[in-house]
Amino acid sequence: MLIKLPISKSIANRILLLQAIHGDELMPVTADMPDDVRVLHDALQALRDYQSVQSDQSVGEQPPLPLHLKNCGTALRFLEVHLAQCYPDAPVTLTGDARLLERRGAPTTQTTSALILHGIDVPVTPDESPYITMSRRLASMYRPYMGDLIEACWSAAAFWYEYVAIHGGELFLEGLTDSSLQGDRIVADIYAWHFGVTTTFTPHGAHIKHQTSNIKHNPVSLNFERTPDLYPAIALTCERLGITLHATGTERLAYKECNRLEAVARHETRHDHRMAMALLVAGYPVDDTACIAKSYPAFLEQWQAIAKK
Repeated sequence: MLIKLPISKSIANRILLLQAIHGDELMPVTADMPDDVRVLHDALQALRDYQSVQSDQSVGEQPPLPLHLKNCGTALRFLEVHLAQCYPDAPVTLTGDARLLERRGAPTTQTTSALILHGIDVPVTPDESPYITMSRRLASMYRPYMGDLIEACWSAAAFWYEYVAIHGGELFLEGLTDSSLQGDRIVADIYAWHFGVTTTFTPHGAHIKHQTSNIKHNPVSLNFERTPDLYPAIALTCERLGITLHATGTERLAYKECNRLEAVARHETRHDHRMAMALLVAGYPVDDTACIAKSYPAFLEQWQAIAKK
């Protein structure tokens, strides 16, 4: 079965911020894009429109601008830096869902990425996050239109690797590339090494297939410091296959859309898009599917089509 993956919201949001920084037209958003991309796009456009009105002396003083960012941590951290760098005196308030406000100030790489995108010199470190490296590369490649650089999302692909590992069979994941800007590209290697799911790349995407003879059932030791978004899918894959997982580098999981360590252990969704998808694939009940639109609006329809077969 062919699966059309969503665009990488990590890449799309970095491009949007670069366009805003350079004063270029923001790329258009469509209903099939991750909700997080739409949130940042709309906030940047609202900020641009507000400043345009503010500069028109005939209009008079405008009231402060509240920007509601739902539960989009990327938008919050990108806009905190963007306001400080480009609109230091603008009367703008960043607000959002209760969970987003709880996460404010949590350790993250997104603030560092935003500084780099704004041209601030941030020294390279030996263990630099793939998201920071992505920001450096996109900043160095900037041009007004960068739509051709937006890839299919490897973080979203993780749930289909989980599906094939648990349920068997094969899928074609459209738009994935072997030479990706995304650190979560490593999910293909992890599932090949530990769970018997092979990946064959074509010019149009990746064909993934379950190879029963390749499953080792040995304990799996993984550090999730650089790839925290892969944890729900991998943890539940191990659970369903009866494989022990030794997970390290999990400190940041407590500051995601929910505390994912607790949510995985208790099989709870907690309004977290990645928890909802990982639990559905693993066969657990999910009490909130609306949250999935945050990163993958088409997932539920695709999942239901596969589940009927």
